[in-house]
Amino acid sequence: MSPEQRHAFLRSLEASIRLSHQMEDILLQETRAVESRAPEALREVVAQKQTLLQDLETESRRQRETVEAAGESYTPEGLARLFSRLESGAELEDHWQALRRSVERCNTLNQGNARLIDRDRRRVEMSIQILRGEEPGPAPTYDPYGRTQSGSRTGRRITRA
Repeated sequence: MSPEQRHAFLRSLEASIRLSHQMEDILLQETRAVESRAPEALREVVAQKQTLLQDLETESRRQRETVEAAGESYTPEGLARLFSRLESGAELEDHWQALRRSVERCNTLNQGNARLIDRDRRRVEMSIQILRGEEPGPAPTYDPYGRTQSGSRTGRRITRA
């Protein structure tokens, strides 16, 4: 990898770290918007999240192209080989690990937001059933394979037994 390529790769990693930190902030804003049931705020945050995601994907493509141009695969193993043979590989490795940690935090926040949204969706569905005068379905249970199954095996609810 030439000094120019190494410099470009380092700048791309720094941009990715900055963008991923911004993504963490946006995901926290998304959590607050979901919890406060603020649809306009949520719509704005989701738009910002999409823009940041596109920017992160652009940087990731740049990094992949640089790594592959240096003759390595864009995998953890390929990056480790590349970093080990570069004079300033330790600095690149540090940046790469910082990026990975931030992306992992983003994934955790995003999964938490998905759970919040799903919980709210189920609450709304149950409220609609109640407003329609329908009896809410039985709480799901899980079979030994982790699949959901509802109610008793006979299909009768305990309230009608």
